[in-house]
Amino acid sequence: MGRDPLRMYLVLRRGAIAELARAGELAGAAAVACLRVFETQPAYEEAIAAWRERPGKVCLRARTSAQWEQVLAEPHTLAGAAEGEAVVALPPRRRSQRGPLLERLQAMSSALEAPPEDAPEEPGTVTYALNPAAVMSSGKTVAQVAHAAVMAADTGALDGWVAAGCPGTVIAPGAARFAALAAQATCVARVVDAGLTEVAPGTITVLALAHS
Repeated sequence: MGRDPLRMYLVLRRGAIAELARAGELAGAAAVACLRVFETQPAYEEAIAAWRERPGKVCLRARTSAQWEQVLAEPHTLAGAAEGEAVVALPPRRRSQRGPLLERLQAMSSALEAPPEDAPEEPGTVTYALNPAAVMSSGKTVAQVAHAAVMAADTGALDGWVAAGCPGTVIAPGAARFAALAAQATCVARVVDAGLTEVAPGTITVLALAHS
């Protein structure tokens, strides 16, 4: 099904989130919750099991309040507040099964405020470090952070973090700092991109570091 891949769709409302770090944190939380909620439901478990072999995500933007309300009417999980900063995750489906609503939504490409170079390590949180060598659009970045969140949750070692709603921080370190973080024992996930869009195959895009 290479021409009709399974994708988890992440949806943001236009103008609701100004910071890339906040968008990434919420997308990670929504994606993890989506799998926890839907993967044991008979209507979704087969698609999710197949999706996990190549867990692609697409970040979309609801341009109007009406579109956002239609997204919220779909089976979904939401991180944040629906009337404010929020990201919706829709359970994986074939691209051909997006339906008219998702077909109308634009890919997320709006410029958002860049993450800080570093941030305090708060106990019980995860830090997502963006690779400075991987230049990505806002939508691609948000999807990659969500990949990292799912990978971190799937280790089985962060159940308390998952139960707390996956609190996290996104940072954009320099090259030397990124290399140092990659070597730390707290690094619980490395997202290696398949190279289908924007970056070369095999590029590490995001690290996830857990803080106990």
